[in-house]
Amino acid sequence: MRRTAPLSPGLALFPLRLFLGGTFVYAGVQKLTDPGFLHPGAPTYIGTQLHGFAAGTPGGFLLRTFAIPHAELAGVAVAITEILIGLLATAGLFTRLAALGGMCLNLVLFFTASWHTTPYFLGPDLVFSFAWLPLVLTGASGQPALDNVEWHPSAATLRRISLRPPEEPLTGEAANVSTRRALLAQFAGVSLAIAGISALLKGPYQAPRALGSTGKAGGGSTTAGAGSGNGGGGTGGGSIPPGAVKLGPANRLPRESAATYTDPGDGSADILIREPDGSLKAFSAICTHAGCTVGYEGGVIYCPCHGGEYDPETGQVIAGPPPAPLAPKKVLESGGQIYALKS
Repeated sequence: MRRTAPLSPGLALFPLRLFLGGTFVYAGVQKLTDPGFLHPGAPTYIGTQLHGFAAGTPGGFLLRTFAIPHAELAGVAVAITEILIGLLATAGLFTRLAALGGMCLNLVLFFTASWHTTPYFLGPDLVFSFAWLPLVLTGASGQPALDNVEWHPSAATLRRISLRPPEEPLTGEAANVSTRRALLAQFAGVSLAIAGISALLKGPYQAPRALGSTGKAGGGSTTAGAGSGNGGGGTGGGSIPPGAVKLGPANRLPRESAATYTDPGDGSADILIREPDGSLKAFSAICTHAGCTVGYEGGVIYCPCHGGEYDPETGQVIAGPPPAPLAPKKVLESGGQIYALKS
């Protein structure tokens, strides 16, 4: 019986390198194609994410010092860096350097974005950090990669591609190093081009559907309507309590839909959901993971930033990294209007 030749350890890492490289390119492009990523007030605004990442995490001081004061610049820089790291890793050019950059970036995210994930192994950034480690230690050794190509360019080619053409023709290893450096500059240019195209494709930002506050209701005399909700369920009629804030006509919120509104107590964003049975539920719209604004789709409350999901009945976490449920809020439906109450 013929034995199959064993696969070399280096070649065994090749699929991992391609996966990490492709994922990093996608991560950078995804950020720059998101219309809300650089738009203050959007659910996925980078500034909001950074504040959430920094709150109560060991790596928060890094974000407060370097990123939060220049949130949009930091977001763009990280996206371009991810694209460049991904391209270099995929092509196998300066593989160790690219892997070290990817590992450092994921470690920062582990000590910030993923820090509150429980149990810890559900946080992807720690897994990504260790996935980069073999490539940091061995590079692209034994793999198809530009690092393993021996370059023997002509003197004319060297003069054309070199960042700083030498006075005398380079040979051997010096020519190889010069060629790889020139390729690095070209890959950086490609990364900027991909980032620019991604930004052009993002389209205009469209704010999520919201119910606007129209003022405070009168002090307690109104016709009882079809029902009320308090974030935890319950229906019934009755007068409107003093201090209730009118959000808008009830018919603007059909069944199995949702809208955001401003909390009358603290001014933060809340989310109002019309259940399939017609009842109302309301919760804080601030994701407990990184502070992004949640939405409602497919029968679940979801966070567009990192995939967290909450139960629309209870606000409890059902998937993803959020460490705590959404706080319930109080709303009332009466006389064909919806009102928000102070929690």
